[in-house]
Amino acid sequence: MTRRIPGVSLLLVILLLLPACRKESKPDRLFEVFLMDRSDHSATIGWTDIAQVSGDSCHYELYLNETLVAADIENKTYTFQQLKGKTTYQCRLVALVGTESLDKALLAFTTFENYPPAEFDIETDSITGTAVSLYWEQSTDPENRPLSYTLFVNNQLVTAQFAGNHYRLQDLSPQHSYAIRVVATDDQQQTTSASCVIKTLKNPVALMVQKQLAWDGLKRSYAVYRPNPSGNTMPLLIYFHGAGGHAWPEMQNARFRDVADENNFLLVYPQASIWDQPDIPSWNINDFNAVDDLGFIREMLKQLINDYPIDEKRVYITGMSSGGYMTYYLAFKMGEKFAAIAPVSGLPVEYTVHNETIGCELPLLHMHGTMDAIVSYQGGYQSLSVDSAISWFVRNNHCNQVPEVSQLPDINTTDGSTITVYNYTGPYTHKDVVLYKINGGGHGWPGATNDSGANRDIVAEYEIWNFFRKYALN
Repeated sequence: MTRRIPGVSLLLVILLLLPACRKESKPDRLFEVFLMDRSDHSATIGWTDIAQVSGDSCHYELYLNETLVAADIENKTYTFQQLKGKTTYQCRLVALVGTESLDKALLAFTTFENYPPAEFDIETDSITGTAVSLYWEQSTDPENRPLSYTLFVNNQLVTAQFAGNHYRLQDLSPQHSYAIRVVATDDQQQTTSASCVIKTLKNPVALMVQKQLAWDGLKRSYAVYRPNPSGNTMPLLIYFHGAGGHAWPEMQNARFRDVADENNFLLVYPQASIWDQPDIPSWNINDFNAVDDLGFIREMLKQLINDYPIDEKRVYITGMSSGGYMTYYLAFKMGEKFAAIAPVSGLPVEYTVHNETIGCELPLLHMHGTMDAIVSYQGGYQSLSVDSAISWFVRNNHCNQVPEVSQLPDINTTDGSTITVYNYTGPYTHKDVVLYKINGGGHGWPGATNDSGANRDIVAEYEIWNFFRKYALN
């Protein structure tokens, strides 16, 4: 018979129940630490208030990479200073009651390297005599930090803490240059700036604007210069830039604007696309290439006629180098739309000449240097020679086979060239063919002062317009 000891049995029951009682009396504390802010040299952390859960009066110890950095902390936030950029840190927070550890929480964070904002460019999309519309690509910060912009004009503050990327400057003076500087700043005061110089128009009522056109899956653009806002119909002159050219900046320096002011015509500079060589915009003058420049120009014409009071009987095209090739290409593809053409240092390609017909008499003014090393006067691979191109148009326009020949005055004797003019008149159709043969001239726009290969006895813009103005569609 076993003898029971009442006191021992009761003690065993108490010991078995004690852990469960303790567990129920101390609920989960939900203690955690979290990152509030950081930079390249500091980080701020915060943590939940364990005292609200436990009912205990706590203080905290904080360790960084196992080194005690603060003790007896009573606040619920802490900022680490003098940290290294782009470095990962291990943080351990210990909650204590007296000297007893109540709970702990862990956090890892990496400081920013804090690069400055990314580089950006300032552009314009509208210029008048008294106002300029500026825009810039929205700069980005490597750490995705918020950015603001500060704008200076001629070193004078215009606006600060600006969040957008488009700003219109007003109350400017006509024909004045303005130094523009935009500074992008992140919330750590790291900065990146962009600068440009903008010149307002001489004509106070004129407008120069950059327009967009979606065509064939591409975003295309063209620059427009309108000399006055009157509703009267006006001729249209389209200029095609050479390979590597950019329509908008070229128009900002175009002498054709002065000619447009004096003769009241709409001036348009289309922008070629990059399809053949990296970073070099050029015109597609071959039907088998992917970029549809012909469709783009047709659509651009429709848009221009819809937006401006254009005299459709007086539409003219001209261009330099690749733009001269494009001028010839469009003559064969849609010559019935143009009253006259004037290619400079560009030629028709053999494929187009052999497979197309213009179907109308089209007045032609061609300018070309005999020493052109880029587009040879004698022609070349896939290109007719200058003489062959002239002969083709003389036959097409039913002009006299024997030209009237004249020599222009050698006004600038230092340019190394002279000009002989061959004028093939059309006695019946009056659709003349004119060649400006630049003897000794290189690959340059006649009259250009910044081109060593250019003849300077004439100003091509005025010669071309004086030729164009004589012609209109029937």
